[in-house]
Amino acid sequence: MIGTDSGLYRVDDVPFDRGEAREALDCGVVTAVKSWDHTDGVFVASSTGAYRSLDGGETWDDLGVPLGDRFWHAGQSEVWSVLATADGALYVGTNDPYVFRSVDGGETWTELKGFRDLPSRGHWESPIDPHYARLRALEAVPGRPNQLIAGVEAGGIHLSGDGGQTWTDRRDTIVDDVHQILPISEDVWLAATGYLDHDLENLGLGHAVGEGGLWRTTDAGESWTRVDTGNDFSYIRCVFVHDGTVFFCGGEEAPPAWVNDDHEVALFESTNFGRDFERVSFPGEPHEIVETWAVHDGDVICGSGLFDVPDQRDDVEGRIMRRTDGGAYETVGRIGANVSRIEVV
Repeated sequence: MIGTDSGLYRVDDVPFDRGEAREALDCGVVTAVKSWDHTDGVFVASSTGAYRSLDGGETWDDLGVPLGDRFWHAGQSEVWSVLATADGALYVGTNDPYVFRSVDGGETWTELKGFRDLPSRGHWESPIDPHYARLRALEAVPGRPNQLIAGVEAGGIHLSGDGGQTWTDRRDTIVDDVHQILPISEDVWLAATGYLDHDLENLGLGHAVGEGGLWRTTDAGESWTRVDTGNDFSYIRCVFVHDGTVFFCGGEEAPPAWVNDDHEVALFESTNFGRDFERVSFPGEPHEIVETWAVHDGDVICGSGLFDVPDQRDDVEGRIMRRTDGGAYETVGRIGANVSRIEVV
């Protein structure tokens, strides 16, 4: 499954040729594609809602997530994150941002209003419409079934110990533009972060600027340490861990600079869990950001593009890459829109 800025596509294998990817779901901008061993089906979050397929992507059911009007901003809310937990519950996060929970497979949803009570909420921002941040990351903690992690773009990381009923505000530990949280164990998690454009702060329109970078906690989110200190490519969309190697790609500027290619990107790997990183070459240099990672038939694969805020570009193709046994990256597929998510099902 390949999530793009123009819907969800599917291919049977890699490599694949242009035109071989088949549209699986017309759902606008794909924000998440996920599956779990403990839950049937594959789930998609997108700008038009959340969906689930029980037949490998042949057919899809709309989960009916509440998408309220966005007050002064035209249109409705968007679903930015989806989570299924081992107890059978489903969670989604929207860009108001709210958290919703379903215990009947998506038939009905209840807002977890404790998320509205977080003290730092008034300081959360969005890259494109201030005061309506995105709940971009929603994760469960391995070995702690009732503990949830929420990452807000931009508004920090927040924790719940009771399945989302109540929340602890931890924006004091990371104020950044949180793109992803990757729990490794009960206590060790990684976070990929960016930052709002500094011009917003200069204009008085933004105050959740942060520094970006790759962060690690070893005490279940009580404190965080940046592991890529000194890295100029600190606008990071995604981090991935496989077979003892940590992977991430960063841009030296935030997305407003990507519109006209006024930026450079870099791909890094670490074999000692972040004590040091080696920059490696990849086909998407010097401008494409790697946004998503997966493992297919034992090989690490990833997807890239230019995720432009606020203007999309018609001349950009998405790219699927595979890491070879020798550590080099090769292009194994192109698709007509930015590749933001890959899920192997």
